Amino acid sequence: MEFYTYNYYAFSKLKIWFFSFFKYSIGDIFYLLSFFLLIYFLLKRRVYYKYFISSIFIEITACLSLIYLFFQLNWGLNYFQEPITLKLGVDKSYSITKLENTLDHLINQSNSLHKSLSLNDSVPLIFPFNKKEIKNKLNAETNLLVKNSILSKPISYMGYSGYLNPFTLEAHVNENIPIISYITTIIHEQTHQKGIAAENEANFLTYKQATENQNQYIQFAGYTFALRYCMFELHKRNNEKFLKFSNKISPGVKKNLKVIDEFWREHKNPFYSIFDFIYDKFLKINSQKSGTLSYNEMVALVIFDYEKEFLEL
Repeated sequence: MEFYTYNYYAFSKLKIWFFSFFKYSIGDIFYLLSFFLLIYFLLKRRVYYKYFISSIFIEITACLSLIYLFFQLNWGLNYFQEPITLKLGVDKSYSITKLENTLDHLINQSNSLHKSLSLNDSVPLIFPFNKKEIKNKLNAETNLLVKNSILSKPISYMGYSGYLNPFTLEAHVNENIPIISYITTIIHEQTHQKGIAAENEANFLTYKQATENQNQYIQFAGYTFALRYCMFELHKRNNEKFLKFSNKISPGVKKNLKVIDEFWREHKNPFYSIFDFIYDKFLKINSQKSGTLSYNEMVALVIFDYEKEFLEL
């Protein structure tokens, strides 16, 4: 694994550097070409498959096996790195009291930032930059290039905010999502570019990097990012306490969070659950036992981080 890790960082930096010269995503173009070539190939061989139906399954299996092998060698082995939770000794079975204490901190920080940046705490915070400007800023700060996906429209209906192409290592963000999510998605995908594969770890590092940024608007996006996940966990455990903590969130912050929920509600469709199921299985195959729920496992890391900072103070 050490040999792989050394070579991954060497070659990944080379790939990221090379593909940064292209304004548009080469990975997205490759995906589109592959899709149309597959359709063309199947249509061209339709007569052959009519008489030798088993051949199509053999050829598809062989093709998928080669793709999966390349995926593992190029990126997938990152999923097998030792989890941060084990390295730090994070307790995944945190108490509801610890969750409440962390939520108080996140709500206070979110409310405070909103109050200092907005003239009215009953309206959503308006960001003083557009998506292009914030993308350029975050790219410049990390020397990692995140591109708007040319597939933003379809992935909105698939439920994806962003993704990393595992073959070109190009990071992509869905340009249609609200700007508050746009900020954290860019940071999340940049984290993947650094070799962090686990979604809970990428989410936690997104929270840390955003809240430690000097720009208070980015901090606000980071705190509300963690707040949404922690509130979701509280809702699962105790709805009465969830309502109690909801009342602590200022009306303006709630409206910022509502914009995110409304966007995904507008794009929800019958196929959403299918894509969610496929991605869930993909994550489970790649050593993330909780599948799509692994995103929420960042809550344990946020709680651990808050308690550590609290004890230091």
